[in-house]
Amino acid sequence: MTQLAVVKKAVAFINKKTKNFQPEIALITGSGLAGSIPALTQKITLPYTSIPGFLRSTVPGHTGNLIFGKYKGRNIVVMQGRFHYYEGHPMKDLAISIRTLKMLGVQKLLVSAAVGSMDMKLKPGSLCVLKDHINFMCNNPLIDNHDPAFGPMFFDLTEAYDKTLRKTALAAAKKAKINAGEGVYLAVTGPNFETPSEIQMFKRWGATVVGMSVVPEVLTARQCGIQVLGLTWVTNMGCGISKTPLSHEETIRETKKIEGKFKDLLEILFVKL
Repeated sequence: MTQLAVVKKAVAFINKKTKNFQPEIALITGSGLAGSIPALTQKITLPYTSIPGFLRSTVPGHTGNLIFGKYKGRNIVVMQGRFHYYEGHPMKDLAISIRTLKMLGVQKLLVSAAVGSMDMKLKPGSLCVLKDHINFMCNNPLIDNHDPAFGPMFFDLTEAYDKTLRKTALAAAKKAKINAGEGVYLAVTGPNFETPSEIQMFKRWGATVVGMSVVPEVLTARQCGIQVLGLTWVTNMGCGISKTPLSHEETIRETKKIEGKFKDLLEILFVKL
């Protein structure tokens, strides 16, 4: 079955369950950030396991639900948990969920994630609004996965992260009294954390934060013509900068501290975007 056929089957199932609800804004919650979702009305929750062709989320802190609802008149869909390359999913399959969102009507995608920082101005608890990325995964979900229905094979990434959305996010962060700045995301495959030497190399390349996701979703979204806003939350300093060993448990603990701030930010953005 082609990926287009898989996506169409998922869309048909979702449309039946939601009575053709058309979301305009999508949010992907990162590790431990599921509790940040603003209160939606007319909410419909579909477990990933119920959606034909959808992958399964296996990482702690990624609940695995597709949530539809309204927030102050805006139609919203939330991916409560994401899929990672390191879980063993084929890279091209990471495009399925984003392509499904596009066919449901999504125009803007908010991608959130927990990250390690290489910038002393962005310490744990800070927000890094992405202005660009470096793909060090050495793979791409669009390789051997092209269908004209999802956009052109060759497309420009000069503004992968929408400039207007970034400006709005930084203004919203200031209003919510969140320490925030712009930066460049460096994507690695994981699941291990980076070495101190890798962190130093990434800094020389111009990276600000590092993580194990985001880029496959952004590449797929931009090919589809979806505007992207990257909202990454610093949970730790990079290896060699941090004075303590890194762990996923630490990431989850730190994101729990961030949930309230992120919810405040989203309540502004869902209206302003």
